[in-house]
Amino acid sequence: MDLIQAIVLGLMQGITEWLPISSQGQTIITAIKVFGIESETAFAYSVFLHAGTVLAAGIYFRKEIKEIISLKEKKLMQFMLIAVLSTAITAIPMYLFIKEISSSSFYLSILIGLMLIITGLMQWKKKQEKEAQETKQNAFILGLGQGFSVLPGVSRSGVTTSVLLFRGFSPEKAFKLSFLLSVPSVLIAELAFGLKEGIIFEWNILIAVLIAFVSGYLSIKYFIQIAKRINFSYFCFILGIIYIIISFI
Repeated sequence: MDLIQAIVLGLMQGITEWLPISSQGQTIITAIKVFGIESETAFAYSVFLHAGTVLAAGIYFRKEIKEIISLKEKKLMQFMLIAVLSTAITAIPMYLFIKEISSSSFYLSILIGLMLIITGLMQWKKKQEKEAQETKQNAFILGLGQGFSVLPGVSRSGVTTSVLLFRGFSPEKAFKLSFLLSVPSVLIAELAFGLKEGIIFEWNILIAVLIAFVSGYLSIKYFIQIAKRINFSYFCFILGIIYIIISFI
C-alpha cells in the first residue's frame, strides 16, 4: 500500500462506514479495480481499516459505553453481550466461505455485488416504526444478522439496523444500538483476524487507519442523520449491479 492508496482507502472507510452500503465492499472493490491490489490483500486491508472507524465510534459513544461498563445499563449490557456472542454462529461459517473464494477477484466482486443487492432488499422491505424492547430474543436475532456482515458487500450497519427495524425498534434507537454494537463486535473481529492471519505492519496502513479514524469521527454525526432520512436501498441496488457488470469486464 502506497501513500495515495492509504489516503483514498482510509477516507473511503471513514465516510462509508456509517452508511448502509458496505464500507468493506467499497474498499475491497476500489483496492482491486482501481489500485490493482490482489483480492486476498484487499480483503485483509479492509478488515484492518475498521480499527480506525471502531475507535471513532468508541469515542463518539463514550458516554453510553461508560454507562454500560459501569453497570448502570445492565439490561443494555446483557443485550449487547448476547448479540456479540450469537454473531459467531453465522460469522464463523461465513468467514470460512470467504477464505475459500478470496483468492479470486472475479468471484469476490460477484459476491459483493449480490450481497449489496440483498442488503438493498432488506432496507427496502423494512417495517414501519413501532415500540420494541432490548429482549434476549431480539439480541440473539440481531447477532445472527450481524454475522452475515462478514461477507463483503453486506453492510454491517445496514443489516443490523434493518433487523432492529423489522423487530419493531424506532429508526433512532435502531441506529444507536447498531453503532454501539459495532464497537465490541469489530474489536473482537479485528483481534481474531489478527491472531489467525497475522498483522500486516506497514506505515502506510497505519496512516490509512488514522485517516479512517479522523474522517470517521468527523463525519459520524452527519452521516447518521443522513442515513435516518434516506432510503439507501436504491444505492445498494445500483452499486450491486455495477460491481457485477465490472466483474465481467
